[in-house]
Amino acid sequence: MRQAEVVLDWADIRARGERGEGISDDEARAILALSAPEQLEALWATAQAVRHEHKGNFVNTCGISNAKSGRCAEACSFCSQSAHYTTDAPKYQMKDAGTLVAEAKEAWNSGVREFSLVASGRAMTNRKELDIVKEAVATIRAETGMQTCASLGLMSKDGLAELQSAGLQSVHHNLETARSFHANIVQTHSYDDEVDTIKAAKSLGMYTCSGGIFGMGESWEQRVELAMELRELDVDSVPLNFLNPRPGTPLENQHTLTAEDCLKIIALYRLVLPTKDLIVCGGRAINLRERQTEIFRAGANGVMMGNYLTTAGRPADMDLDMLEAEGLVIRPPPHKPHPPSLRPAVRVEGTDSNGVA
Repeated sequence: MRQAEVVLDWADIRARGERGEGISDDEARAILALSAPEQLEALWATAQAVRHEHKGNFVNTCGISNAKSGRCAEACSFCSQSAHYTTDAPKYQMKDAGTLVAEAKEAWNSGVREFSLVASGRAMTNRKELDIVKEAVATIRAETGMQTCASLGLMSKDGLAELQSAGLQSVHHNLETARSFHANIVQTHSYDDEVDTIKAAKSLGMYTCSGGIFGMGESWEQRVELAMELRELDVDSVPLNFLNPRPGTPLENQHTLTAEDCLKIIALYRLVLPTKDLIVCGGRAINLRERQTEIFRAGANGVMMGNYLTTAGRPADMDLDMLEAEGLVIRPPPHKPHPPSLRPAVRVEGTDSNGVA
């Protein structure tokens, strides 16, 4: 029996989104078929209205340090840091705490309000490295008030709890892609390994940041699948990355995304996840190019600023000019040494340019 066609009622979708209710799986799949200009305009307008209802004119700005690079034993087809592939990615051991703090302060001065320490490897278990992260996190919190984040692989609950006690608020760990496509991209750990890390962070009350990379060969249906899985996990923030194929990796010749694809993905995720933070991260410039300013109209409420892990980002001034031109304001971080993992809804937010109330 043929399934009835789903009619997208944009007024109803907007009203539900503004109440915090995401669209259904069938509605999400119906959005995949949209291509006419008037259909896409309705999609952008609805996504923008839902974003504004929950996020106002605030934009989350995040930055990262590639704290430890290369020689990773994991085989992830998109990643130039894997030891399984021959690439030009930098290779070095863990930076010292002083260097990480200096990088965080430089990012702060460029407009970044959440700073993440990212380290290559399956999971950080080395005592010296953990102590470096703890020292850096505590100092960054004390001297800048920035929201602190780390992306350290498949961390255990005990390992995360130790970092949380030093002041770590957020844990980043991407699912990378849908469960049904994961084995095509990652060969050395399972999808459930990824999920367990997110669940461990959530069980501690930590702010969880998890999303994926688009353009790796997954179908549009698998993009919906990932969105629904993230909704089920109830993550707080969803980084949306668009593949920037790296020479030497299995995906080096994978060039499939258009700027319109990227905007459509952003809008889809806003309507599935109306209250969550959607942060546009890697591959923004190379995939969206002159349409980067449209990410907020499509529903995003955050951007990664500065450099990415192994590729250069654009100058911070360009992003600050973009935000100003769109009438958007950087969301300040927590202002005081708050208890670890204070939820975003209860943070005091200032409004001036330095994030000081």
